[in-house]
Amino acid sequence: MTHENPYMNGQIWPELNILEILRQRNPLVICITNDVVRTFTANGLLAIGASPVMSECSEDLKNLIVHASALLINIGTLTPDKVSYYKDAIALAKKHEVPIVLDPVGCHAGAYRLSVVLDLIKTGDISLVRGNQSEIKAIYNALSPNTQADISTTGKGVDGGQIEDSAIIAYRLARLINCPVVATGEEDYVSDGTRVFAVPHGHPIMTAVTGTGCLLGAVLAAFFSAYYPCKNRLSMGEFLGYALAYYGLAGESAVQVSGVQPGSFSVAFMDSLYTLDDAVLMSENRIRPIVVPDQLQVYFISGTQDVELNENRLLSIVEDACRGGVTCFQFREKGVGTLVGQQKLELAQQLQQICAKYNVLYVINDDVDLAVAVNADGVHVGQEDMRLEEVRNLVGHKVVGISIHSVEELHKTDVIYADCVGVGPMYATSSKPDAQVPCGPNRITELQAEGLTLPCVGIGGITLDNAKPILQAGASGVAVISAIAHADSPYEAAQEFKHLVDGIK
Repeated sequence: MTHENPYMNGQIWPELNILEILRQRNPLVICITNDVVRTFTANGLLAIGASPVMSECSEDLKNLIVHASALLINIGTLTPDKVSYYKDAIALAKKHEVPIVLDPVGCHAGAYRLSVVLDLIKTGDISLVRGNQSEIKAIYNALSPNTQADISTTGKGVDGGQIEDSAIIAYRLARLINCPVVATGEEDYVSDGTRVFAVPHGHPIMTAVTGTGCLLGAVLAAFFSAYYPCKNRLSMGEFLGYALAYYGLAGESAVQVSGVQPGSFSVAFMDSLYTLDDAVLMSENRIRPIVVPDQLQVYFISGTQDVELNENRLLSIVEDACRGGVTCFQFREKGVGTLVGQQKLELAQQLQQICAKYNVLYVINDDVDLAVAVNADGVHVGQEDMRLEEVRNLVGHKVVGISIHSVEELHKTDVIYADCVGVGPMYATSSKPDAQVPCGPNRITELQAEGLTLPCVGIGGITLDNAKPILQAGASGVAVISAIAHADSPYEAAQEFKHLVDGIK
C-alpha cells in the first residue's frame, strides 16, 4: 500500500529520471583537458548523451562558452601557459554562469601542481573539485590551518591510494572551499558541505585504463545540466552520488562483458555508459548516507515551545545559532500550543532555508512525513516511534538518527538502519518533560564498549560547564536546547560550544 503524506495534499514525488533528463538536454561540455585523454573523454561524453568540445585558447572559448552547460579544467599535462588559460577560462565561465569542474590531477605529487590548484580554488568560482583521495587530501592539508605537519599522502604520479577518513576530509574540504568535493578510491565519497555519501560501485580494472578518472570529471560536469529539475528532491551531494554510482555501475557492467582485460574493457565501458538507464540506477540503494563526527559537534534542538510559541523568535535564534557555528539543527515541535499541519510545514520550510544557507545539517524530530515533504537532510526518532527499518524505507538516503538510553536498548535496536545516535539524558533537564533518569557521560563509553560504532551525541541538561566530560567519554558532539535557545546571545552561545568542541577534538 502506498504511504500518503499528509503534508503533500495527495501529491507524490515523481520518479527520478536523472539519465533521461541529461540525455534529453544533450549538454555541451567544454573540456580543457590533458593531451593523453582527449579522445577517450570525447567518446565518453558522447556515450552518456552529452556533447563534447575541446578548447585550447581564450579567443576560441569566448565563442563557445555562451553555449556551454559546464566547463572542465583538467590539469593533467600542465604548463605555465595553460595556467594563464585556466584563469581566463574561469573568468569567462563565471561571467556566463557556467559551472566549473576542477580535476587536480597529480597535485599530491608535486609542489607546482598543488600551487596551481590552490590558486584556481582561491578564485572562489569552482563549482566542483573531483580528485582521487590522495589529491583531495593534499588540497585539504594545504588549506587547513589545523593540519599536523607530519600528515603525509600516499600514491605516486597521478595515482592515489585509499586514504583513511576520506569521507571526513571530503566534508571538511567542501566546507573550506564552499563547493562540492568528490574523492574517488576503492569506495568513492562525495560531500556538498552539508551531506556526505559513500558510493561503493566500480571495479579495480578502471585504474588500469588511462582516462577513466579524467573522463569522470567530464561526466560530472555534464550531470550539472540535469540537477535543476531534481533539486527539490535531492541535495547536491546525493545527486552527485547518483552520478558516481552510474559511472561505477557502468564499470561493473563492462567487466561482465570484457573480463578483466584493459583493452577490451575500454570498449565495453563506452557501451555500458551508453546503455545504462535510470531503471538500473534506481533499482537498489546505490549510494550510502554517512554521518561524519564533524556534523554532530554542536547539535541544536528547538521548536516554538522553547521560545514562548514565537515563530519569528525561533527563526531569529536558529539563524543566529547557525552563524555562530552549530553544525546540526533539529526542528522539534512538540507540546501544548505548538504548530501542526500547514503552519508547521511552512515553519519547517523556513528553517530549512536558514540551515541550507549556512550548510547546517537539518533534521526533523519524529515527524517522518514532514522530513520527506520539506526534503530535510534527516529525521530523528525515539525508541517508541516508528520502527527504524520502516523509517529508512520512507526517507531513503536521508540521515536517520535514533535515541538510545541503555545497553539493553542498544541490543534491541536495528542500528543497521540508523546513521547516528542520541544518548541521554546526560544530566537532569527541564526541556523534555518525559525525560528519563539521567545516565551520565559514562553511558556513552558503555554503549561504545558494547559495540556502538555510529557517531553519537550526548543530550540532556548540557551546558558549557558540563559538556567536556561528554566529549571525553567518546561523543562526537553535544546536543543542546536551553543553552542556546535561552541564551542572551544564541550566536555567542553557539560559538562558545563550537570552540569548546574544537579544543577537545
